[in-house]
Amino acid sequence: MLYRSVRRTLPRLAARRDWIPLAILLAALASLFALGGDRGYFYRLDFHHFSSSRTLAISDLLSPKHGFLLTPSIWRDEGGGFMYDPYSRFPIGGYALIKLAILPFGSDLAAKLFAARILMLAMFCGAALFAYLALARVVGSRWIALAAVSLAFSGFYALRWADAVFNEGVIDLFGAALVFHGMVEFAAGGRRRFRQLLVKTCAALLLGWHAYALILPFALLVFGGDSLAAIRSAISSGGGFGAARSAVGSLARSQAVILAVVSILFGAALLSFNFANEYSAYDGNRAFSKLPAVRSVMSRFGRTDTYRAAPGTEWGSFLRQQLYRAGVISAPYALVRATGRDIPPYTFAPPLALTIWGAAAACAALAGLALFRRRFRIPMAAIALFGFCWALPLRYSTYYPPHTQEGIFYIGLALALFSAAFIAVRRALDKRGGFDLAIPAAAVLAALAFALSVFLAGQAERDADRTEREKTTLADFNAIADTIQGKRVLLVSHPSEWGDNGAFRLHPPYFYLSGSYWRDAYGCESEPPGAADFAVSRHHHEGLNSLTPENSVAFLYRMTDPLEFCRAERRLLESSEPAARAEFDVHFQEYANALRYHKAPCAPEDYEAPFFVYAYPNDANDLPAEFKESGFQAFSPAQFDERAVFDGACVMTLYLPFPTLRVRTGQYISGGERLWDVSLLVSSGENPALLENAYQAISSGEPAARSGFDLYLDGGALHYLKEPCSEDAADGRFFLSVHPVDAGDLPPARRELGHESLNFDFAQYGAAFGGKCMITRQLPDYPIERIKTGQDAPSGERLWDAMIEAGD
Repeated sequence: MLYRSVRRTLPRLAARRDWIPLAILLAALASLFALGGDRGYFYRLDFHHFSSSRTLAISDLLSPKHGFLLTPSIWRDEGGGFMYDPYSRFPIGGYALIKLAILPFGSDLAAKLFAARILMLAMFCGAALFAYLALARVVGSRWIALAAVSLAFSGFYALRWADAVFNEGVIDLFGAALVFHGMVEFAAGGRRRFRQLLVKTCAALLLGWHAYALILPFALLVFGGDSLAAIRSAISSGGGFGAARSAVGSLARSQAVILAVVSILFGAALLSFNFANEYSAYDGNRAFSKLPAVRSVMSRFGRTDTYRAAPGTEWGSFLRQQLYRAGVISAPYALVRATGRDIPPYTFAPPLALTIWGAAAACAALAGLALFRRRFRIPMAAIALFGFCWALPLRYSTYYPPHTQEGIFYIGLALALFSAAFIAVRRALDKRGGFDLAIPAAAVLAALAFALSVFLAGQAERDADRTEREKTTLADFNAIADTIQGKRVLLVSHPSEWGDNGAFRLHPPYFYLSGSYWRDAYGCESEPPGAADFAVSRHHHEGLNSLTPENSVAFLYRMTDPLEFCRAERRLLESSEPAARAEFDVHFQEYANALRYHKAPCAPEDYEAPFFVYAYPNDANDLPAEFKESGFQAFSPAQFDERAVFDGACVMTLYLPFPTLRVRTGQYISGGERLWDVSLLVSSGENPALLENAYQAISSGEPAARSGFDLYLDGGALHYLKEPCSEDAADGRFFLSVHPVDAGDLPPARRELGHESLNFDFAQYGAAFGGKCMITRQLPDYPIERIKTGQDAPSGERLWDAMIEAGD
């Protein structure tokens, strides 16, 4: 009886209460603010991406005082004039909206970040709402629209980047949804509804360029349809010159042509505004072709003088990446998240299962266009192809591959796929006659699935340690913000060093310093940094009086001599144990995922010999396609990020683009001969599985020596093995002295000693796994006579030592 009562009631509610599906959708979207993370998306502080910090800084600095120039930093020179770092490659609208959101909060950094992220969530909800309204008109059922939008917006990309403060994400998705709604209204109302499409097109372009990936394909498809209609009309009227001229005239007045022309002219006007601002920022002293925005536009289409085809742009690799993105957005969130992959940009060989599913989803979505009413097929085709149409021109871009979060634009494909699927189900049910509960029930379940996905996404992204780092960083810079407001600040540590690690640089300082006039110290190169009022460093330097001694990750100093801070940074480097010693001491700094080369004293001829770096990644999929066969990526001297020479010392830095297991590096001299060559294991502690493989390779052999650890020589490395073992047994300092056959092979500073010391801690090179402790230490690449090694307790007491002769 209850079933029959519900069966009689729901049809009347569905027919008379169109607001019910809308209310359910809004309730599902409200879950974004109530579920996920520790206390929901609403309370999360993470940046997601270093560009979020830059986007916030650009928005914060947007002001008529600076001619509405888009720039992440401003510097005031000795004469009081302004110097900028223009970043005007995107339209101003998205930055202006963020500016309005954060304007009321003064110098409160946490409140600004909070407000900007809530704006992003609001735009995400707005995109879902416009998609829902458009689909409701296309499919003629608010229940189907509710189901399709709930499923499409619960995908991995959508929920991973829903609150990212980034102009190439949710802001552009909102603009695309606005244009899609305008296209559907135009298709439903014809010529009378064209003006609203033009208005929505201009509004979307004011937010970002991604709308072109929807507007231009739509205009092309509409123009193709108008062309066929004009040809048929000319033929039916008897043909001839008059008919052809009439057909051409009608096509010239086609609304598709008007839409394309208006969008291109409006975009050109926005770009012209940016170009003019940049030209003014350089006081007219830079050639137009050298302006950053102009260079950016040219590089987007591979038209710069430095362009070369990027790895992964081969058609096969490119299509696999796009199908993978289509598969990720069209699969349940929990399933995709279970793969443990955040789809890094350089994954050129994506997982096969999701790639195949993406191909099936794309084919099904395009085939399903036939299920829509004829007048709505072009808008649905445009939204289905939206993600691909944006990715296609990027294939020729210097900046390829696209940012990971741009997978969110494949939501259009998911919308077309799920809408077509539910239409097919409804038609199958209609053949049975009467109303069926399946569609409303499926829609309600889809909305619940969205809310559950939000919860799962928040749980998956919750990281207590990272949240604590976020709070610490914000607290530190809030303690600094009032002091540096409107002052000149020298950033001593390089911006790339403010991340959790080199792979995820979440804390660059652009946003934190946007209330001041700041500049980077440029690695303390031979040109001394300019004068400033204050200095900010990520290190606490002994001997320099910090104004924020209570801070943990960011320290403020009153500026005296700029080079004094450069020397302090160098002293910090000199006081740490290098990962390898040769002509240069080689340090690996995990927090920055960087190699640092240090030598003192140092002369120009010391660094004129070309450096080489071979970086072996933890995951081979992180390698660009051109390096996959070799298993490592080679870097040239030109790719070094900093080259600092002052006070008779040299410091050079290379930031690695991926988490790295092992590095081989050195210098060449004339004729290709190697001046020096060392190997270092830089992240074995994070890779117990790799050490497990090494254990399997050595444990079957006989050790070269037995003591506190069994010692094995294999492949140019010394392996320490102890079982059973816990990490407590590896406390203390390990010493390693390498005596070469020829003392001339040693670095000059070590030749008098006759051996090279490679001392280290267990945490640097070891790991505990399966009741075993294992350390792998690369040995210098020269003939070795003997090795002495052992372990000292934290108290200094010698625990054990052993000698390995060359013949052992």
